[in-house]
Amino acid sequence: MTSVKRRWVTLAVVGGLVLVLVELALARPGGGHSYSGGGGHSRGGSSGGGDGGGFLELIYWLIRLLIEFPQVGVPVLICVIGYFAYSSYKQHANKDWDSGPPVVLERAIDLSDLRRIDPDFSQVLFEDFAFRLFSTAHRLRHSEETLAQVAPYVGNDARFALQTRPPAGVPAVSVVVGAMRVTHVDLPGVLAEGATGRVNVNVELEANVTTADKTYYSVELWRFSRDGTRTTKPPASKNFPCPNCGAPWQSAQTGTQVCASCGETVDNGRFDWVVEKITLRSIDERPPALLGNVEERGTDLETYRQEGVDQNLIALGQADPAVTESTLLARLHLIYDQLNRSWAANDLNPVRGLVSDGLYDYLAYWIEAYKRQDLRNELVDMRITHHAWAKVSRDRWYDAVTVRIWATGKDFTALASTGQVLKGSSTRERKYSEYWTLIRSASRKGAPLAEPKCSNCGAPLQITMAGECAHCNAHITAGEFDWVLSKIEQDDSYRG
Repeated sequence: MTSVKRRWVTLAVVGGLVLVLVELALARPGGGHSYSGGGGHSRGGSSGGGDGGGFLELIYWLIRLLIEFPQVGVPVLICVIGYFAYSSYKQHANKDWDSGPPVVLERAIDLSDLRRIDPDFSQVLFEDFAFRLFSTAHRLRHSEETLAQVAPYVGNDARFALQTRPPAGVPAVSVVVGAMRVTHVDLPGVLAEGATGRVNVNVELEANVTTADKTYYSVELWRFSRDGTRTTKPPASKNFPCPNCGAPWQSAQTGTQVCASCGETVDNGRFDWVVEKITLRSIDERPPALLGNVEERGTDLETYRQEGVDQNLIALGQADPAVTESTLLARLHLIYDQLNRSWAANDLNPVRGLVSDGLYDYLAYWIEAYKRQDLRNELVDMRITHHAWAKVSRDRWYDAVTVRIWATGKDFTALASTGQVLKGSSTRERKYSEYWTLIRSASRKGAPLAEPKCSNCGAPLQITMAGECAHCNAHITAGEFDWVLSKIEQDDSYRG
């Protein structure tokens, strides 16, 4: 073989390697775990990039190939451009916070209009109820007998849809709700005396349901319905008692939804919300992948701001002068710092009293996934750079404040046993933004705490798995005494 031919073959091989190595290089820069199957920093955003030196070397070889052997270099360049174009399309096709099939998001609907017919209505309470019912029903769906435990709140058609959902008859080990949005509300007109109009609320949920050996990612629509004359009950049991008399639920006769205590038929929305219909929009098997790459997609998007949010924030401060922008931000910074520190240590116990039960379950799902794969998501020098108030809502039971934060820091994933960095960068920072929602009981007054102490007794923050202070036994993770973080939503999926 002549030297020219050998050089031709060598550069052709190099050209082929360019295509292979470009894909490897693309696995390092950017990235971030999405709840439904990526990998990255603690809240479903993204992590930093890797070293670009290898990538520059590939560009060098590609340029040489184009100059010296354009017959080979031009086709290789076309393939590289095509690869980048396809990758860009795949990354941007889905504007949701997961990295799976495209799901068109609707703007979330505020439920404050419900107070026109139900003065005690609380969106915080409703969303907590919907979250708990979704999680509980999925855990019980493997048999008709177990699912009957929530029959007063899940109608016959909805129960049938759950029971026949794949994998049918297989118990769920864990259920994690990653996103929940109200997408449609039907309110009855002015109710005449004795009339029985219905209120219907459509809630879209994204979730991971894990069995003993598989994880399923689903997007589903739940339609909640209730008699229009009913009003919201005070916060009470986290269980699902008879919606009429409040006694522990027990059917008077197997196969019926007649309460054994009060004798009322209770699965028809006459006394409380009932799920009338469940529509499965998509479902696929998708285990948690902690080293996938999802770019930051919404950092530069315009902030979704509630109309009148500034006036609502002023009204909140007038109702409780100790709650100011500075004291709320001090509480927010405390939670942000503690959460990042706990996450990086693969130990959420220190932050248990600062986040809601639902958010804790979500975060714990990912921590366990990291531990099983001997991984740790390191967060170094994480800090909030600026913020914007996005939404303030108040009702009889709860106050809620949503703030958009912009933050930066070194974010990378490493082997927990050796410290070897597998994704992200331990030297370069990554910017991102998210929407954080804090809630507190409307009956609570006083300045938010800016240090990790029990908001009831003031002792060092030590919280049981039940959400109770280890010192005073008060339950504090529902915002009974101070602001807790209840939601973290991505900037490209938040819809108000």
